[in-house]
Amino acid sequence: MLRRLSLLFLLLSAAFAAVPAGAQEPGPGPVAVADVRGPLDQRAIDFLVDVIRNEDAQLVVLKIDNPGVASGDIERLIASIRVSATPVAAWVGPDGAVAFGEVAKVLDWLPVVGAAPGARLGQTEPGFDGPVDDLGQAPYPLSRLYDLELVIGEAPPPDEIVTIVQPTIGQFIAALDGMDVATGVGTVRLETAEQVTLDDGTTATVSSVDVRFLKPTLLTRFLRLGTQPDAAFFFLMAGLAVAAFEFYAAGAGIAAAVAALSLFLAGYGFATLPMNWLAVLAAILGIGMYTWDFQRHELGIRSILGTILILWGGVAFVGGPPQISTSLWAVVLTAVGIMLFYLFAMTTIVRSRFGTPTIGREHLIGATGVADSALDPDGVVLIDGAKWRARAHRAAGIAAGAEIEVLAVEGITLQVAPREVAKA
Repeated sequence: MLRRLSLLFLLLSAAFAAVPAGAQEPGPGPVAVADVRGPLDQRAIDFLVDVIRNEDAQLVVLKIDNPGVASGDIERLIASIRVSATPVAAWVGPDGAVAFGEVAKVLDWLPVVGAAPGARLGQTEPGFDGPVDDLGQAPYPLSRLYDLELVIGEAPPPDEIVTIVQPTIGQFIAALDGMDVATGVGTVRLETAEQVTLDDGTTATVSSVDVRFLKPTLLTRFLRLGTQPDAAFFFLMAGLAVAAFEFYAAGAGIAAAVAALSLFLAGYGFATLPMNWLAVLAAILGIGMYTWDFQRHELGIRSILGTILILWGGVAFVGGPPQISTSLWAVVLTAVGIMLFYLFAMTTIVRSRFGTPTIGREHLIGATGVADSALDPDGVVLIDGAKWRARAHRAAGIAAGAEIEVLAVEGITLQVAPREVAKA
């Protein structure tokens, strides 16, 4: 009897547990927001494709702030949009965001495009990478803005270029509620918001779905630092300047590691951006002019020429105007930083590295020491255990370990000669 009652209790418990589970309907799926800013490269395109293929999402929203496609197969992204069973929309924002070049052409293949007031779209030509035109006629008209720029106002513009204008992406997602959106396999009705009654009796529309903001991996975001033209130019200039600092300061290698990392990021930018290689060469020559003047212990006409080369090289750094280009303020700040670095940082650090406060320069004339390295004509000498930068006539032939005598002092550099020659 007890066994029968126990069995009946278990059956009833299972039945009651099954009723609510069978009565509940699954809620709408989450909204996946893919956020990639700056010029698109292959790593960014692959990330966007992976997000679109996420079958768990009810909707994929591409958060657009991209001046163009620097490199990569943009046709793969468009193909994934066309066959996706998940609806794909885009929102160009926030205020000031852009969708230019091949990115604007991608929007042509989306059934829903939103934007924030102040966002800019257009300038679809020239395109720098990705055979978008080979895909045929796009269903939407944005591609006709070849060299024009459309600034979004408070109301949607004509011709269905932008269907929804909302200042935030949350409001854009809420505005999609109840909309029928075409996909690669049919039409899907979105459920993204609901009406709620506030304490004062008014109603408001709030999001009813889980919104997931997705970004590329940390490695991809790190590498993509070099895809920003301003950053790539800065990394190039900083890397070369710090490399010169390491050469003269003869430090422990920290500066060399910083220089290598900066040049690596600049190199990634070179591999992805449409570069103007003549401008890159000019910027490198500009650093060379500064280093030449520093070697001669002065900042003169070569430094002025170097500044001009750096400024021109920065302005013309990439070959992608008007969509992908450096900003003038970033170029000027970088050039000023290089000038101050050579004028103060290089001189101060090298002086402290090769001299000691216990040895006054005014007392060095006539002092003797040994050559720490060969002087041809520049090198390093040891005087009373302190290292000094020194220069000798090329004909002197001073080898490492030879005895020297100080003839004169010019700034932080000693003019020396072999000791036997000085005595004569």
